[in-house]
Amino acid sequence: MNHTGIEGYRDYLAKRDGEADLLNRRLSNRELFFGELEANPVRSARPADRPTFLRNLRRRRPEPGLDRKMLFLLATAKLNQAERFGVGLGETYGRNSDESLPPENVYLELEEHYHTRLLAYALDVFGLPFQVVPPPFVMRQFVKTSVFLPERLGFMFVGAAEMAGCIMFDELRRVGVELFVDEPDVAERITLLYSEILTDEIGHVGYCASRCTSIERAVMRRLYPLIGRLIARQTAEISLLIDPKALAARLDRAFDVTELTAGLDNPTYLTAHP
Repeated sequence: MNHTGIEGYRDYLAKRDGEADLLNRRLSNRELFFGELEANPVRSARPADRPTFLRNLRRRRPEPGLDRKMLFLLATAKLNQAERFGVGLGETYGRNSDESLPPENVYLELEEHYHTRLLAYALDVFGLPFQVVPPPFVMRQFVKTSVFLPERLGFMFVGAAEMAGCIMFDELRRVGVELFVDEPDVAERITLLYSEILTDEIGHVGYCASRCTSIERAVMRRLYPLIGRLIARQTAEISLLIDPKALAARLDRAFDVTELTAGLDNPTYLTAHP
């Protein structure tokens, strides 16, 4: 893990992501990464039941009796929807289109677009489509608040949400490996895709923390477990996959970047610790 300030983070983003093209929503190095995925597809020997998946995708709570593999796939499909909603809302209002904005804003926005694609590839392993569904009402209101707050205050809320997102992606990555241990190629692909997202999320946490005062970072730390619990409640599949008491205990502990990066092969960058 590297951490040497905002200039170092900008260099890290340029090296990791390549050239940023906001108009076409492209990062050159990410396109190369996806090209490699497409050249080396992975398919599960046991595709998921498509009608069951689609039927439950828009349900607030999944049908009773779904197995853990289906719950994992539903959680994968739903987890990034709130973040995607926020990015789309920010785009609509031109939050990252001003030439005077720092270059990392463009990189961070485009990385969120790629997270949607990464999760779509995870579903594709099981023959499932990725569909955009609106996040639950409560999450939509939270996202709107974060987007329309004055930028200074927004960093606290977004940073806390990114911290919670790190935990959720890390937990689901672990669950995915456990569920598909009998298909090593599938488990490896899930690890790769989730690790790419987690690497970015850690960077986003550090960036938000770097834009906050020490008092604002303290607020971030207080908000983080509350937002984590909100995400788990609003994404019912998470509560069914992960023991609620164990998840609550992890959220109540101090945010541990070392624990998050322990299983990552990618270099990460933390501009400032929250």
